[in-house]
Amino acid sequence: MADKHINKSRRHAVRMMLASIASVPLINLVNMAAAQAEDLPQLSEDDPSAKALSYVHDASKANRVDKGGVPASEQFCHNCQFIQAAEGEWRPCALFPNKAVSANGWCMSWMPKAS
Repeated sequence: MADKHINKSRRHAVRMMLASIASVPLINLVNMAAAQAEDLPQLSEDDPSAKALSYVHDASKANRVDKGGVPASEQFCHNCQFIQAAEGEWRPCALFPNKAVSANGWCMSWMPKAS
C-alpha cells in the first residue's frame, strides 16, 4: 500500500516539474514581445496604412462607435485583439507589422480581445 502512495506522489511531482519547465518558454515569449516593442519604430499617424485604418495615438480624438458590445469610450489598442504585448506604452500590433502603436491609440479595425 505504501508503494502506491509513493508512486502517486512521485508522478505528481514529475508532472509539476514538467509543467514548470514548459511554462518558462511562455514567460519568455511575453517578455520578448515587450522587449521587441521597445525596439520597433512608433507608427506615425501619417503612415499610409495608419491613414487607411484611421489610426490615432489618442483614442479620445477618434470617431469611435460601439463595437462588439464594448462602448466606444472603452476602445483602445491595449484592449484590442490585434495587440501583441501585454505591457508598455508602445506595443506591436498585428495590423501594422514592424511598427509599435500607442497603447492608448485606436484604429477602425479595433476588435475586443477574446475572453
